[in-house]
Amino acid sequence: MEILDRLKSMVGVGAPTIALAELPGPVRSGELLRGTVILHGGDYDAPIKDVQVRLDEERLVYPTPGRPDRQFWRRLAEVVINLDGRVLHRHERLELSFELVVPADLSPTDTAIGYELFAETEVPGLNPKAELVVVVEA
Repeated sequence: MEILDRLKSMVGVGAPTIALAELPGPVRSGELLRGTVILHGGDYDAPIKDVQVRLDEERLVYPTPGRPDRQFWRRLAEVVINLDGRVLHRHERLELSFELVVPADLSPTDTAIGYELFAETEVPGLNPKAELVVVVEA
């Protein structure tokens, strides 16, 4: 990686990005959650060791009176897609499928409990992340 690419990557200019493809619909407790992570190469080649995908539970909390906020409660499931340092080439698009088992004891999504799917990877200089709301039904 050239010195100019290193400097740009430190501030996120032209860096690779990560996204989660839309899920087909609500999921049920105990089922498999299938999805796709999409990596987009930036303006320079970047080594990618792995991609972590996780499902988190968030709860509605009141950090200040009258101002509710959803905050991390617990990690429910996680999968690591190992890429063994594969190089994501300039402007390349890479789609990676994943499966997570949704725990059987989850409460359905409501106003107080929500679920979020996160995908992240480590790229020299920064760590791109993506998130997507997951609806769990009874």
